[in-house]
Amino acid sequence: MNLVLVGKPEFAGKIAESISNSLFIEINERIFPDGEICPRLLISKDFDFTDAHVIVAMQIDANQSKNDYIISLLLILYNIKQYNPAVMTCIMPYHAYSRQDRVSRLGEPISIKFLAQMLESAGVANFLTVNSHIYGKSELYEYFQKADVFHLSAIPIIAEKIVTYVTSPDAVVCLAPDEGAILLAKEAASALKTPSYGAIHKERDPNTGNITQSLVGESIEVQGRPVLIIDDLVSSGSTMIGAAKIARENGASTIFFGYIHPVHTPENFKNLQAIEPRLIVSTNTIKTQIDGLLTVSIVPLIVNWIQEDTKRNNS
Repeated sequence: MNLVLVGKPEFAGKIAESISNSLFIEINERIFPDGEICPRLLISKDFDFTDAHVIVAMQIDANQSKNDYIISLLLILYNIKQYNPAVMTCIMPYHAYSRQDRVSRLGEPISIKFLAQMLESAGVANFLTVNSHIYGKSELYEYFQKADVFHLSAIPIIAEKIVTYVTSPDAVVCLAPDEGAILLAKEAASALKTPSYGAIHKERDPNTGNITQSLVGESIEVQGRPVLIIDDLVSSGSTMIGAAKIARENGASTIFFGYIHPVHTPENFKNLQAIEPRLIVSTNTIKTQIDGLLTVSIVPLIVNWIQEDTKRNNS
């Protein structure tokens, strides 16, 4: 079965370059004056999809609307579907709308579920993402009915960068900014081979409304030790900043910020820099260029998954 990567050169093209005998099809996006999007497959008239495993790997741009990204992706998938590929896989590095996974107020949609249904309707047989926001809350496959779902973690490659900045990785304390992300801190601790991980615990006094914050976790003593504050995404940056302040109040020697998805604006990133961490590291699940942000590529992570998936299917 032929392997075909579809997307932009700087992401899907890089994946294709790393996989022998794969083909790359570039997407050209035309935007009409009224804002409508027309993504075009740059293919020859006689191109044949019928014996192909088509992998659509679309990286969202930080300056791109999430809504425009979803519409463009769905149009690409539906377009490929009409050419009858043998199998179609969708790689969405940043899982858009994954934060809307429950009804908080009457009348709200479960957006993650409805998006999954649209992807399946577009012909997606496999769905792959990196550190979806629902990690540790529920299983991603529960929102899909037919497609096989794969969930990769970039936490280890974040941890690999931290290793080069510390003398003793096993002395690092991995700290989640809230208890909902403590599994990420645990995973980072495992990658660093340190026993120390935890989260910020917040408690509100029902009578006064005052909030108290404390550290909870395993071997969580931070006095004189480097602290990696880890999360799946950063938007405003307020929770990361709050966690850094608490770590410093408890005697942390050095602060590192690590997160998978750089959802923040350049202005909010400056707020993170104002805390003066030793390093701020993220990944290229979202295409962005911000001075002071060290970006590590998830392309090798995805290439490895494709190669292992190909072996499984051929065995």
